[in-house]
Amino acid sequence: MLQVAIKYAEQLKEKFHSVWFDERYKFWAGLNYFGEWQPAESTWVNHQFVSVRNGEVIGYIAYEIDRGAGDMAYGLSAINFEEKPSVTFAMDLGQALENIFDKFNLRKLNFYVVVGNPIEKSYDKMCEKYGGRIVGTYRQNTRLFDGKYYDEKLYEILKEDYDRRK
Repeated sequence: MLQVAIKYAEQLKEKFHSVWFDERYKFWAGLNYFGEWQPAESTWVNHQFVSVRNGEVIGYIAYEIDRGAGDMAYGLSAINFEEKPSVTFAMDLGQALENIFDKFNLRKLNFYVVVGNPIEKSYDKMCEKYGGRIVGTYRQNTRLFDGKYYDEKLYEILKEDYDRRK
């Protein structure tokens, strides 16, 4: 079930600490370091959600909003804390994406994935499903904690294209 993250802040902080320097999660942050996660105390710039099952946080979904660019969402961040793919998390992620356009009426979503992330193929399918497109690839654009440089693939979904696909 999708919930606001601030209600689960302490549990979520522990979940984030548990994945620092875990090879499985090296692609998630897209950086070569980790910092303390802080809950947003306003929804003006950040929307932060958790996927919860039986009172336990199983995933995190967030994005930022650029109000100056005409209510555009960007910087989508999604992490599944369970060992295996989770149907609950996948459904909550789908709901969060639909909320961007249907509930919050934002006009656009920009996001990226570090190429090689196992979720990349799912993002490609998601982008196609919602009428988006792959904008391009930044080559050797980010360095992860393994010391290697990785490409980043950029996506965009416009509300008008999303609406046509519904």
